[in-house]
Amino acid sequence: MFKAYERALARRPLAVKSATGLILGGCGDFTAQRLEGGTAYDSRRGLAFGSLATFWNGYCMHNILGGLERHLPRSGGVRTLVPKMFITQLIVNPFLYLPLFYTWTGAVLGRTPAQSLEKARREYWVTLKATWIFFVPFNVVNFTLVPVRHQAATLATFSFFYATTISAIANAEHSGGGWALDLLLGPRAPRRGIKRTVSATGGGC
Repeated sequence: MFKAYERALARRPLAVKSATGLILGGCGDFTAQRLEGGTAYDSRRGLAFGSLATFWNGYCMHNILGGLERHLPRSGGVRTLVPKMFITQLIVNPFLYLPLFYTWTGAVLGRTPAQSLEKARREYWVTLKATWIFFVPFNVVNFTLVPVRHQAATLATFSFFYATTISAIANAEHSGGGWALDLLLGPRAPRRGIKRTVSATGGGC
């Protein structure tokens, strides 16, 4: 099966990466919904996350990771790893992925632009911190050890665990697991009378 995947990836890299993003993004959201304790599957939410994962892990990551490898090849070691980390964590994630996430999912879920902006204002900083906590160590490994043709698929696979882990931590609060969410995202808002929700972004880089 892996050899067939390699052949398909060599022939149609963008299509294979997009399909990988769709499958893992959809499965990640389904798992997150189950961990949140919902009784019915929210297909519209699944469409929002699955379509975003298809576009982000396919077209976007194919071009971003390919461009990084052309200009900052893996063979450069630490000399090229540091600027790659700077670009992905301080430019791509805060100024490209997260704005795209709130705009895309808001549109698919039927939110108004004002509602999407309010949601982004409320969640942006804690979501970005969680993204850094997960993706900084992951990308050190991804950029150092993984061949560039597999980096988008590896990223999509890791994003599945990122999304479901965040949801699992949030769901564990009733059994004393809330300290882990505080550790990841900082003190939460309910003490100030504001209900705090956690979105499983299912992406980033």
